[in-house]
Amino acid sequence: MSLEVLAPLGWAEREALEAAKGLLLDWDGCVAVNNRILPAAARLIARHERQVAVITNNSTHLPADFARILARNGLDIPEERIFTAGMEALCHVRAAGYRRVLMLGSTAMRRHAMDLGIPLVRDNPDLVLLMRDARFNYAKLERAANAVREGARLVVANADRTHPGPGGRLVPETGALLAALLSCTGSHGPAPLVIGKPSPLLFERACARLGIAPHEAVMIGDNPETDGEGALQLGIRPILVGGQSPLSLDHLLEPLAAE
Repeated sequence: MSLEVLAPLGWAEREALEAAKGLLLDWDGCVAVNNRILPAAARLIARHERQVAVITNNSTHLPADFARILARNGLDIPEERIFTAGMEALCHVRAAGYRRVLMLGSTAMRRHAMDLGIPLVRDNPDLVLLMRDARFNYAKLERAANAVREGARLVVANADRTHPGPGGRLVPETGALLAALLSCTGSHGPAPLVIGKPSPLLFERACARLGIAPHEAVMIGDNPETDGEGALQLGIRPILVGGQSPLSLDHLLEPLAAE
């Protein structure tokens, strides 16, 4: 009788990582928690620095903000290799030429929208742009719901319901606000346009910046519904860490030669 030899935990993932020409990294819950870089993530990025791009559904900060956080930790990832759902949503809205935009989002993102020339209004919008808004309230929900009911297009930075916070706490995300809005509007009007993962845009932008085809990349993240599903749709190998996955970033740092 022969005994089956099982590969050590993370072996296949480390092989895929070593063979990849590009490494796509999620931010919240993977690279950082509450914008504090995780030690294992810092070591992983330092090892693959020239191959790394960050793709995140974050819609409260700009790529330059994350580049500064990384730089303070001795990691040189330029903002040109950091792609956020919030920034891509703003670029989409600006390019589409909407004339009256009701935007729910952080003060920093609203300020950047105005810097880009996006015309923000409170009433009678032709588009509702929804991002993570820590000051979301009943009045904002009422305005957004009635605008969508009256025909305004709905663009959403991302549909994540939560992301990991300090001490394992849940941080409500844009998808939770979207659920509240859709509970008011039902199926009225076209389906919302979601910019972030699992939609392909962030993945495609990152691969193009790295100069690689999607099948030459791996995606490391913690959310199977966004990081995992979005990667699979484009033929990118997903590696899930944390959450319900038994893998951690520390497993990916173990040398193959030691097995």
